[in-house]
Amino acid sequence: MVKEKEWSGEKMKIEGFDVEKKVLIVAEIGVNHNGDLGLAKEMIKEAKASGVDAVKFQIYTAENLTLNKKESEILAQYELPSASFFELSKLAKENGLIFLATPFDKEAVDLVANLSPAIKIASGDITNIPLIKYVAKKDKPIILSTGGSTMKEITDALEGIEKTNRRLIRESQLILLHSILSYPAPLVSVNLLSIPYLHQSLNFIVGYSDHTESTSSSACLYSVCLGARVVEKHFKLQENCPDSQVSASPDEMKALVREIRLIEAMLGEQKKEPCECEIANIKKARKSLVALKDIKKGEIITEEMLCSLRPAEGISPCDIHKVIGKKAISNIKKGSLMKEQVCV
Repeated sequence: MVKEKEWSGEKMKIEGFDVEKKVLIVAEIGVNHNGDLGLAKEMIKEAKASGVDAVKFQIYTAENLTLNKKESEILAQYELPSASFFELSKLAKENGLIFLATPFDKEAVDLVANLSPAIKIASGDITNIPLIKYVAKKDKPIILSTGGSTMKEITDALEGIEKTNRRLIRESQLILLHSILSYPAPLVSVNLLSIPYLHQSLNFIVGYSDHTESTSSSACLYSVCLGARVVEKHFKLQENCPDSQVSASPDEMKALVREIRLIEAMLGEQKKEPCECEIANIKKARKSLVALKDIKKGEIITEEMLCSLRPAEGISPCDIHKVIGKKAISNIKKGSLMKEQVCV
């Protein structure tokens, strides 16, 4: 059995998009097009206007998805013919968007492999090892959603991928998506600390697929703060659609994109050094050693003779050891900055 942390965590790109440099924001159209190709096309254009990087659809055949006849009849209403997805993929590319899709059966996997630079596996298929292995054979980057799963179920899925296509694991051509399998997911149940936990445990890029209320962007925004490199939010143009309760409108998606980009800018890099905007203020804010009283030439300087005052144009208080115990080489007036040449 492959153990946690055995994978390498190398860089991964989706159609040239480097998720380590910029958060990939995905508008999950899913089946919110209601089986209407015209509406699906309009949604792609609106998603582009919202500023997202990618659109994602769900591809299935209802009769191959469930034994429940009533559920199958409902799902069939939202199906699009396979040929439609060639049109949608082309339109997405024409609009500068990455086209992604979640296949729910092997026929759909074959279709997605021809249309998308990566294949998304839904949370409901985290234990569907035969389907996962079939996806791995396509040798495309995999986005694996982990809603409702345990760590063992995740590592079992990863092992299934590794046994089928070792390259995907060794070159880390895989993204794990933290998700909560509830529609809507209560904000208090999103458990966003799973994001750094999954990354630290398995060393793969981790993202977040959101199922909270449509009007709430909090979970998506905080996920970025905790290291999510992909953020997926359901998208809608009308209220009468399957995932309306957890889907963002164009205006809400636009606001979400704006806030995520602002957070990225604020997070910066994992380093600590002065920013350019701080340089001018450093001298003003920091202090120098200053004579607290008149000091005569030849007098031994003691700490009691000194104080620390702005600006930082003389000897820094952190270098007080360079002054204490030294002789003044000339008379030093009270209030004078202590500089290197005033003592030996």
